[in-house]
Amino acid sequence: MADRGPLDARWDLAPLRHKRHPSAAWAEPPHPLGALLRGMLGITRVIWRHTDTGPMAIPGRPAPSGGGLYPIEAYVASPEGLFHYDPVHEVLEVLRTGDHGPARICLTAVFWRSMFKYGDYAYRLICQEIGVLRTQAEVVAATLDLTVTPADPDDTLLGLDESREALLTVLHVRGLGLDRNRPTTPTLQPARQPEHTSELGETRKATPTARHAPPHERALAPQPAGDLPQEARPLPLPFPPGAAWDLHRAAEADSRTRRLRPPGHVRVPAGMVDLREGLPIRHSPVDGFRPVPVPLAAIVAMAETAAGPDLHLLALRVDGLPRAAYRYDGELRRVDAAPLASLGSAPLVANTREALKTAAAVIVLVGDPLAGTARDHRDQLVETGAALQRATLAAAALGLTSRIHSDAAGAATDRVLGLTGPARSLSSLLVGVPRSRGPDLVLRFPDRQEGGPRGTSGTY
Repeated sequence: MADRGPLDARWDLAPLRHKRHPSAAWAEPPHPLGALLRGMLGITRVIWRHTDTGPMAIPGRPAPSGGGLYPIEAYVASPEGLFHYDPVHEVLEVLRTGDHGPARICLTAVFWRSMFKYGDYAYRLICQEIGVLRTQAEVVAATLDLTVTPADPDDTLLGLDESREALLTVLHVRGLGLDRNRPTTPTLQPARQPEHTSELGETRKATPTARHAPPHERALAPQPAGDLPQEARPLPLPFPPGAAWDLHRAAEADSRTRRLRPPGHVRVPAGMVDLREGLPIRHSPVDGFRPVPVPLAAIVAMAETAAGPDLHLLALRVDGLPRAAYRYDGELRRVDAAPLASLGSAPLVANTREALKTAAAVIVLVGDPLAGTARDHRDQLVETGAALQRATLAAAALGLTSRIHSDAAGAATDRVLGLTGPARSLSSLLVGVPRSRGPDLVLRFPDRQEGGPRGTSGTY
């Protein structure tokens, strides 16, 4: 974290937060595939905030993303074709028809979408976000009677310019054909034929495509296996040279020589906490927490749910637990090293520093970032993100709220935890009691499969 440098982001260089292929036909994602994609990456709510500079409307998605930049894109490969998920319109863009193998979701990273702000440190956040989305997919799939299984990526499938966007993981989806009363083949959505303005300033109709076919003709028209439809301009900038680029290329080279190792999935014991209950109410608090204690049982349940990587805890306001650092290995073992107050010397960003003042606890995941190969390092970050998201959903299911603060993992935290090497803090989750009221109004967008609106709430 110390090598990340100051946050002097050039927002004029910020790319769009979602990818589009303007010339591609649209396909309506069938249920339950559409619900799975929406539950992973869809725009499901808007947050209205009143700030010193005026009101703001912030689009919200189901899973957290570093800096709210959402660098991950989703593609769907299936026997019917190859598609790109458009989260704004909740449709699949048809990139190519024909058999592309069993149904699977391919998650890619648009690197510049995070790197314009975080530089090389963005690669760490991106790998972590892949793990967050894997857990999100597993839990959403469980609500839909689907199963999601990670698999090795096929780099040749998408034909990407890997200096801008690369495939990082594939999730096989099983169970889509269980309900025979619902179609599993996407059907093209009718759309108003758009108008385009030429360079000469004259307005003309677009060339008719299957996208604009009448309802009785909505069938996937065969497409050649040539170039994919062009994405919207301007393109994001390429992955800048540096340590992160070297690490990514080394991880890719290592991936070609070995198969995927089974991820460390954790099945929570029955009766402890149902992560599915946290899906509709999970949120990342913007303005910290109510500074009140939380039950020890809730923190233990979150720790059990996260599992996976080595887990430590900073108890700030936990009933029945002295204010101190602990290691959790099925039992809480106190660590007497540097005082908690020394965290104030850490190079924290403003929202982390403020959130620590009101948080009840900090869950810290620990590991050796230099152990193994570059691919091992990437897998470690993915597992860290997966564990953090399990704990995040558990917090929501238990009536708490939480926010991932990766910058809280660093040298000051290591000293508090008594880590002298080679293990280091990898990332952290701040946990607390949600504020009972605030300046935000949240409107949750309804799923079209559900009908009416879900209503509003007073906190984000």
